[in-house]
Amino acid sequence: MEITQIRHFVRIAETGSYIKAADLLDIGQSTLSRQVRALEVELRASLFYRHGRGVLLTEAGKKFLEYARAVLHLMDSAAIAVRDSESAFSGQLVIGMAPSIGRACIPMLLPKLSELYPRAAISVVEGLSGALYDAVLLGQLDFALVYNPAASPNIKIMPIVAEPLYLIGANPVGADVERVSLAAVAKLPLILPHGNHSIRVTVESAASRLGLGVNVTLQVDASFSTMELVAQGMGYSIMPRLVGRGSGLPALSWQKIANPELETTLCMVLQAQQPSNPLVVAAAEVARTSLMELLAG
Repeated sequence: MEITQIRHFVRIAETGSYIKAADLLDIGQSTLSRQVRALEVELRASLFYRHGRGVLLTEAGKKFLEYARAVLHLMDSAAIAVRDSESAFSGQLVIGMAPSIGRACIPMLLPKLSELYPRAAISVVEGLSGALYDAVLLGQLDFALVYNPAASPNIKIMPIVAEPLYLIGANPVGADVERVSLAAVAKLPLILPHGNHSIRVTVESAASRLGLGVNVTLQVDASFSTMELVAQGMGYSIMPRLVGRGSGLPALSWQKIANPELETTLCMVLQAQQPSNPLVVAAAEVARTSLMELLAG
């Protein structure tokens, strides 16, 4: 039994005529006759009485008509629901990422979002975390991926993962190639971002609690440029491991900072008061789970 057969049966029943139904459906009477006959064979019952002016429903036909109309209503409702669902995931989607995150995340995330939401126009904006945070506040970004965002009543913060901070260098410091103390790090020539960057604030605050200063010899905000300078032996830097993914640089030494261990939290930020947008909500969840999978891998 096919939906087309059911739909054509209902049209014959409503018009009371094979001729009128065939005209409305723009198909031949012989085709309608074959479809009704196929239904009757499957149902093992006659659906119509024929008379000089057309057809009348049999008792079996009347009963089948009730169910046929219900089936068609359900099918039409399903089609509308699917079309509405598809349209809900269309429109503009603008995502912000710090370049250090984007280098690892964009090649993995964008193909996935494009496949899931083919009717969405997806854009990615790269920038420093502070600028991305402000762009979310102003409604210029749907959401952004940043480290250690400041709390605000106008921003919804969704922590994704707390990442340990590592000392990176052309060569490891000390005998332990896996770990290095913060006290040892403080003595090294460091290449760090400018003073208000979240990672620098974390490092300097932790060092201060130990009564130590930090030896910053170069200030560079761009993580990739920093890694290039480190690879050239210009100094050391401090970063989460995600930043090093996909850099394409020669292997660097990555030592987890210990005594105390330092962390930075990767978060998603959205406007707290923005209306619920199905595309934004769905894409944000895909981004969150994809990043967790990436970091777990």
